[in-house]
Amino acid sequence: MLRKIFSRIYFLLVSVLILIGAILCIFYICQVRPYVVQTGSMTPAIPVGSVCFVNQHISYENIHTGDVIAFRMGGNATVTHRVVRVETDGMITKGDANHVEDSALVTKENYVGKTIFWIPEVGNFVRYLRTRQGSVFFVSGAVVLILSGFLLDGEKEISDKKNSS
Repeated sequence: MLRKIFSRIYFLLVSVLILIGAILCIFYICQVRPYVVQTGSMTPAIPVGSVCFVNQHISYENIHTGDVIAFRMGGNATVTHRVVRVETDGMITKGDANHVEDSALVTKENYVGKTIFWIPEVGNFVRYLRTRQGSVFFVSGAVVLILSGFLLDGEKEISDKKNSS
């Protein structure tokens, strides 16, 4: 009985992980990239620790006032802010929680894509996985999951042999 419950939990967990992996692969193929929100500049709309999914396939020309976009600012930092005005030489953006507009214009050169949706709190888990402790947790969990699969498979073979005798 306990083996049956464990088996169902195991296969449910593996199925969920495979589904998440498949969805992320489809997003990657469709040029949708995840970014973790590091600051509170877009609160309350997008809380710190959210994961924003940015569609890089949406062109610069298709962005309008009110859209939330991702762009590079000051080197490699990716920022997610709302477009407050579209002008001939670029877009003016501002974080919802900020009192002033961003000083740098968003142009075709630093535009990354349009934020199409976000999931709160998931970014906190992603940040944790990037730490040493999180890496150990992830690898340990993967090893336990793989070993559990082998144990369940081995027990099933033994059970099948007993039932066929």
